[in-house]
Amino acid sequence: MNNVNVIGRIGKEIEIKFLTSGSAIANFSIAVNQDYKKQDGTKVEKTSWFDITAFGKTAENVNKFFKKGSMIGITGELEQQTWTDNNQQNRSKVVIKLQSFTFIDKANSNNNAPQQQYNAPQQQVQNNHQMPVYDNDEIPF
Repeated sequence: MNNVNVIGRIGKEIEIKFLTSGSAIANFSIAVNQDYKKQDGTKVEKTSWFDITAFGKTAENVNKFFKKGSMIGITGELEQQTWTDNNQQNRSKVVIKLQSFTFIDKANSNNNAPQQQYNAPQQQVQNNHQMPVYDNDEIPF
């Protein structure tokens, strides 16, 4: 199984590109904060950064509704990318291929975000504190 769920803040403006076919690719990173206490009771705050790649309509929607500093919940799969750099050194990194996203910030805190809550077609949101998950390049508006 290759599935990861992460909630964090977008660290810089989303970079979006369009292929000659017209399909979009968006790249961004999110910061995830972890707080814990050492044995001596000292509080420690740790931030981990994750690179995210989105494709197609999902990429376009992420770019439309989120910006630097926005809180986002994502579900995706891990993918190792490899390449050769300018010095002919082999490089690799693991990225999260975005499959679905969730609005975490309140709708009125992001001017581009929808002003009402939408339910994903495949699920019913029972709790007003949950936000819908958008999947399969479908946004119901």
